[in-house]
Amino acid sequence: MDHYILLYSGVPTHKRAAAGIAIMIKAEFKNRIHSYVFVNERILQLRFTPQSRYLTLLAVYAPEEGKTEQTEEVYETLQDQIDKISENDYIVVTGDYNARDGNIPIDGILGTNGDITTNSNGHKLKEFAPVNELKITNTFCRHKEIHKMTCNARGYRSITDYILTNKKLSPLVNDTKVFRGYDVTTDHYLLISTIRLPQKWYTFTKRSLRQE
Repeated sequence: MDHYILLYSGVPTHKRAAAGIAIMIKAEFKNRIHSYVFVNERILQLRFTPQSRYLTLLAVYAPEEGKTEQTEEVYETLQDQIDKISENDYIVVTGDYNARDGNIPIDGILGTNGDITTNSNGHKLKEFAPVNELKITNTFCRHKEIHKMTCNARGYRSITDYILTNKKLSPLVNDTKVFRGYDVTTDHYLLISTIRLPQKWYTFTKRSLRQE
């Protein structure tokens, strides 16, 4: 059985809360963790260091639609974190944005395979992504509806979860789609990206694992 390390930012796990964010990483990769930051209960940051390259992951849980002030605060904090990341890092910004982005394309940022609906959170995400040159990867991947819709709540299916990557990492993303093989107590489905890491990352990681 695989063992995992859980990083959690939010209220105590036994308490009911309106927010909370977590990242799980296989325990065998713990020596590849460079640093992590519990920003707040909606943003968590993790940095890996395979070989001499760095990959920074930001996990995000945006407020529900209609909570404009809270949403603005989250994006301001998120922007502060983005601004601190080295321009040489590979970057992933992923999570539940409670955003519906529509399918009108933005060159290199938003594809035509997203949700047909747009909401105010979606407009906010579409403002944030181009400023930071982040590609909303799942909107560029053509799939059946069952592998596109990330949320099924109150009888309505929608796309509210996204995986964004910066210009250094985007060319290495082969696919992003919903995976429905796990039975979890949530109205969201797992969203998975397949990323083709550079060969020297892979070789270094495999060699290091054999030595441990």
